[in-house]
Amino acid sequence: MHPKGVSMNTALYLNEPLYLPELDRGKWHTFYRLSKKGLLHCIHCGAPLSMSFSIHQKPSFIHPPSGDNRCREQVEAFEQARQAESQTAATTAHGFRLPQRRAVLNTTPAWKAPLVLSNVAPFTVPASAKQMAMEGYREQLTKAGLTLDDAQWKAVKHIDGPLLLLAGAGCGKTRVLTARAAYMISEANIHPNKMALVTFTAKAAQEMRERMTEYPGIEPTFAQSLLIRTFHSLFYTMLVHADPNKWHGSKLIKSGQELLKTQGRALGLDESEFPYDQAATQISWWKNHMIAPKHVETTDTFEEKAALLYEHYEKALRETGRFDFDDMQLGCLYVLQENNRLLQRYQERFAYLLIDEFQDINPVQFEIVKLLAMPQRNICVVGDDDQSIYRFRGSDPRFIRSFTAHYPEAKTIHLVENYRSSHPIIASANRVIAENRTRLEKTLVAQHTSDQLPYLFFPYNEEEEATMIVEEIKRLIGKGICPSEIAVLYRTSTSARALVDRLVDTTLPFSLEQGFACFYERPFVRRALSFLRIGRNEESPYVMAELLKALFIKQEHLDQLLHIQKTERCSLLEAIPFLTELPAFQAKKLKTLPADCRRMQKMNPSEALAFAEARLGLNETIKKQGQEGNKFEKGSDDFNQLKVAATQFETVESFLIHIDHVIAKQQECQTFQTRHPKSIQLLTIHRSKGLEFSHVFIVGAVEGSLPHDYALDAWREGDDGPLQEERRLMYVAMTRAKKELAISVPVHYRGKRAHPTRFVRSLMNRSQN
Repeated sequence: MHPKGVSMNTALYLNEPLYLPELDRGKWHTFYRLSKKGLLHCIHCGAPLSMSFSIHQKPSFIHPPSGDNRCREQVEAFEQARQAESQTAATTAHGFRLPQRRAVLNTTPAWKAPLVLSNVAPFTVPASAKQMAMEGYREQLTKAGLTLDDAQWKAVKHIDGPLLLLAGAGCGKTRVLTARAAYMISEANIHPNKMALVTFTAKAAQEMRERMTEYPGIEPTFAQSLLIRTFHSLFYTMLVHADPNKWHGSKLIKSGQELLKTQGRALGLDESEFPYDQAATQISWWKNHMIAPKHVETTDTFEEKAALLYEHYEKALRETGRFDFDDMQLGCLYVLQENNRLLQRYQERFAYLLIDEFQDINPVQFEIVKLLAMPQRNICVVGDDDQSIYRFRGSDPRFIRSFTAHYPEAKTIHLVENYRSSHPIIASANRVIAENRTRLEKTLVAQHTSDQLPYLFFPYNEEEEATMIVEEIKRLIGKGICPSEIAVLYRTSTSARALVDRLVDTTLPFSLEQGFACFYERPFVRRALSFLRIGRNEESPYVMAELLKALFIKQEHLDQLLHIQKTERCSLLEAIPFLTELPAFQAKKLKTLPADCRRMQKMNPSEALAFAEARLGLNETIKKQGQEGNKFEKGSDDFNQLKVAATQFETVESFLIHIDHVIAKQQECQTFQTRHPKSIQLLTIHRSKGLEFSHVFIVGAVEGSLPHDYALDAWREGDDGPLQEERRLMYVAMTRAKKELAISVPVHYRGKRAHPTRFVRSLMNRSQN
C-alpha cells in the first residue's frame, strides 16, 4: 500500500493499457507529467491515477483510496497475466532472456533503491566531552556560553610568534579567532590598536565585530577600536593615507564590466556572444597573480580574446587615472615595497595579525601579509586547505601548506572536532577528502552521531533527479522541517535547470543565489530556441534578432528585414529570403527557412531541435559559439541541457509555453525571496561555503559534472590540480549537512549514459561489500 492510495504498475492512457515494467525506462518521467495533468486512469473504474516518483519508493501508479477492492483485484489479475505472458514469450540469446514482443532490450535498470553508506566506523565519545576542570578566562567564557575545547583553548592562549590553525569544516574557527583577540586584549593586555583581524568578506567581518561584544572583559570602546577589515578595505585605507589624490574614492571602478564592454565593443566583441563576466574573472586572476597583459599565456580562444581585452582595459584605466579593486591590492604591494618608512609605520601599527580563511589567499595578498608581519612575526592564520575552492579567483592553497616553510618557528594547532555534522556524514566526508594526493593531513571528529546515514540515489536523468528531490522536500516540510534548513547544491548553475523547472510548478518557497540567470534566458539557449520560436511568432523582432545571431547574420540586417516586412506586407520570417548582400551559401539556406521553421511546429520539441541542428545551421552555431564561455560554463553544455528538457514535452508549443512560464515564475521568485527568508536554498557549491543546513542534496554526482569536464581534461594532460580542487568541492558540499546528506548519481546526464563520480566510488564499494 502507498500512503496516498493503492500502488499499481498499470494505467490507461488514451484507451491503451500501460504496464510500467514494459515501458521504456526513459519515458517513465513523461508519464509522471501526464499523470499530473490527469491523463492516466484506472483500467477498471476509470478513476484518475497519479504517479509516485520518490527517492525511497519504487515508482508506481497510485489509485485514490476506495472501499471497492474490485479495481485492485482486476489490476492484479491483469499484471499477473502480463507478467506470465512476458515470461513465456521470452527467449534466450547470448545468455540473456529477451522478450520477443520488444525489438530492443532496455538495458537500463528499471529502478535502483538508494544505497545507504552504512560502512561507517562505530562512534566513540570524543575526548572533548571529557574535559578537565576549567579556570580563569576559560571558565568565564564557559559561563558566558562560549565553550572551547582543549585545542581551541590552546589556540586562544597562544600570543607571540607565528601560529597556524588548521581548522576543519564546522570546527568553530571564527569563535577561536575572535576569542583569541578577546583573550589578548583582556588577559594579555595588548591594546586593540596593535591588532588587525583580516577576512575576505564584509559579512564575515561584520560577524566578527558582533561576536567581539559577547566576550567577557571586552568593553564596547575596545571592540570598536579593534580593526576588523576585509583585505580590500584594509589595503584601500593604507593607499588613501599614502596618496589620497591618486586613490580617491571617485576614481574607483566598482564594477569593471562597463569599461570592459566599452573596450570590447571597439574590439568587435559582441556582448550577446562574449561572456564579459567570465572575462572579468579571468582578468582579475591574472592581476592577482601579478601577470601583466604582455606576459599572459593563453590556452584557448576565450583566453586569447580576454587577454586582448585585458590589454585595452588596462590602457583605458591608465589614460583616465582610474583603478579597480584588484589595483588596490597591487597598488598597496608596490607602495609598501617602495616606501620603507610607510611599511615600518604599518608594521608597528599591526603588531599582531589574525587572518581568517587563509586557504583563500592569493599571491598579491600573501606578499603584502609577509611584509606587514615583519619583523615581529606575530601572525596567526586560520584555514583549511581541504576547503580551498576558489582557484578561478586566484586563491592558492600552497600558501597555507607552505606556511611553516616561511615561518619555521610557527606552532601548528589542529582544530578537528566538528560541531556541525553527525558522525556518519563526517566519516563519509573524511574518506572522500583523504584520497587527495596533496593536502595537510587531518581527520575530522564528529561530536555527535545519528541513525540517519548518508545515502546515494540513482535517478534516470536530470528530470527524474529534480522530481525525486522536490518530492522528498515536500515530505520533509510535511514533517515540520523549515524550508530554509533544506539546501540543494550543484557544481554549476546549469545543473539547477530541472530543479527550477519543477519548483516553479509548486507552492514551495525557494531562493536562488544572487545574480542567478534563468537557464532559458542564457545567450546560447535563446539562440537555439529562436529556431522554435520564430515559427510560432513570425512578427517578433526580438526573436528574429536572436535567430540572426544563430545564423551568423549581422544585426544591421534586422533593419532591412523590417523594411521588407512593410514593403512586401509579409512577416519577418517570410522576409528572410529577400535579404541581400549575403554570401551565396547563406542566401541558399534562407530560401527554405520559412517553410522549415513552420514545419518544425508540427514536430515534438526533441525532433525540432534535432532538425534545426542537422538542417538549419544550428550545428554550426554549436561548433562556433557553443565553446564560448569559461572552462566551466559553455553554450554546448546549455544546449545539451535544453535537449534533455525538450524530451518532457509532446509539442513545440507546449514546450515554449512551459519555458515562458518558468521565466516569469523565476522573476517572481527572485522578487519574492527578499520577502521570504525561510526558503529552500538552491546554491552552487561555491556559494554554499561557510553555510550549514539540516538537510542537503548534492545533484549531478557523475563524471563530467562533479568532477567537471575541465578538470578531467586537465588530469588527462598531466595536471591533477583542478581534479583535486573538484574533490575539495565535493568535500565542502558534504560538510554543509548537519543531519541528512543525499547524493544524486543520475544514470544519464546531458542525454548520455553517465558514470558515478570517482569521489563516491570508494563509498559505494564499501557499502555494497
